[in-house]
Amino acid sequence: MICVTIACGSHTRMIAEHQRLAEDGVKLVELRLDFLRREPDLNRLVAPRPTATLLTVRRQQDGGLWKDTEAKRLTLLRTAIAAEPEFVDLEVDIADQIPPFGKTRRIISYHNMETMPENFDALYNEMAQKQPYFIKIAAVPKTIDEMLRFLNFVKAKNDAAKQLGGNPQTGGGVRVIGICMGAMGKAARILAKKFSMPYTYAMFSEERIIAPGMLPYQELRDLYHYEELNQETTVYGIIGNPIGHSLSPLIHNHSFLEQKINAVYVPFQITGENVPGLFRLAPELGLQGLSVTIPHKVAVMDELTKMDPAVEKIGACNTVVFRQEERIGYNTDYMAAVSGIEHAFGGNMTDDTSVLKNKTALILGCGGVGKALAYGLKNRDVFVTLTDMNSENAVALAAHLGCERLNWEMRESLQPDILVNCTPLGMYPKTDETPYSKASLRSRMTVFDAVYNPEHTLLIKSAEEKGCRTVTGVEMFVGQACVQFKLFTGQKASAAVMRNLVKEAIVKMNQK
Repeated sequence: MICVTIACGSHTRMIAEHQRLAEDGVKLVELRLDFLRREPDLNRLVAPRPTATLLTVRRQQDGGLWKDTEAKRLTLLRTAIAAEPEFVDLEVDIADQIPPFGKTRRIISYHNMETMPENFDALYNEMAQKQPYFIKIAAVPKTIDEMLRFLNFVKAKNDAAKQLGGNPQTGGGVRVIGICMGAMGKAARILAKKFSMPYTYAMFSEERIIAPGMLPYQELRDLYHYEELNQETTVYGIIGNPIGHSLSPLIHNHSFLEQKINAVYVPFQITGENVPGLFRLAPELGLQGLSVTIPHKVAVMDELTKMDPAVEKIGACNTVVFRQEERIGYNTDYMAAVSGIEHAFGGNMTDDTSVLKNKTALILGCGGVGKALAYGLKNRDVFVTLTDMNSENAVALAAHLGCERLNWEMRESLQPDILVNCTPLGMYPKTDETPYSKASLRSRMTVFDAVYNPEHTLLIKSAEEKGCRTVTGVEMFVGQACVQFKLFTGQKASAAVMRNLVKEAIVKMNQK
């Protein structure tokens, strides 16, 4: 179940949003009374409630907005229990001062806004003495190891409680809601059902952030199909830092639904030092495959047991498949991008002799995507020249692949058959930037831009106006995702559906 938190300043708005959630099928709503600007009127909020309701009055030290005295907060919580909503949330240190009353079930909670508690069992045992219906523990993991240790603890307690009946009021065990906050919190919240939690929290909307790592309920429900997840759900994901605007979860999760595969694709925003931990603990997470984006495409190579020859030659990996004890690395970027360029020339990657043979290409940018494109084009007998704002990157890659190199300032002196942008220049929100001026473009050129948001970058627009053939980053993004999906699942995803989803998402993102 998803519990949607409503946190706003007015009673009227809180009531209206509660009604809207009920009409949208939400079954449990948390009303954050500490957000109200006026003294809470529980008769207005509780008596006509359209869903099961949880009342919370959170202190500032626990991430709330309550600014009045603690004595007044305790009085409000006693009044809240007497109003008989389904649930009231009480911090463990004040639970003894707010005894059970009527039909209201008490959630006993603990919040640590800095780190993870050292002894979960000791904390659980202390909280279990307070007559809770649920125990809620919210804390901040700093490493993948901490996150998984916490989730495994929560799952063990919930599985044990389920065997005892799951209802502490009738002698069953006490179940735990485990909330990971911070950068890694998003993945943990999505996977809550896999770890046997009775519910997870979500925001009413993305404009109203309540806690770090919290998702809007529509995203959790519709993008990650939370209600369909279970303990047998296979996990795939994407690692990077940052990762917030990736469209990979959109197209992969939609494809899982379309193919009726019990799987979920989760974003893991992690730093480089957490990469080894994620690989080591992949079996415990049920992780079967990863997409890899900036800045981890090189670092993951140290964690592989086997790699496609292209990965070793390119020096970058964007796809990992976990198979028993093996961690196999692939690079689907080069296949997708070169295939798009081949297609623009009327050819196909399966052709023995490429239509690109003896063409000239200038690659702008020698990062992970630039490396992939340089390898892929050179493999199709193209004469490749490299340039990068950081000249050391171009020097190193040119030496590694046997390509020519050009100083960044001289890039427009070369007018190749194929111009490839692998820099972030032109990416949203800096859409007025371009790595190559319109004046230097020639109609005989084919222009490829790896940037996919927006699809029609300033470079692509300029190229089209000059009569060039163009290949957009959307084609590469969709192409590499299709190859990844096949590697992950053995099944074929619909490129047309993925393409439409990406284009629609880009339009929505740019309208905000």
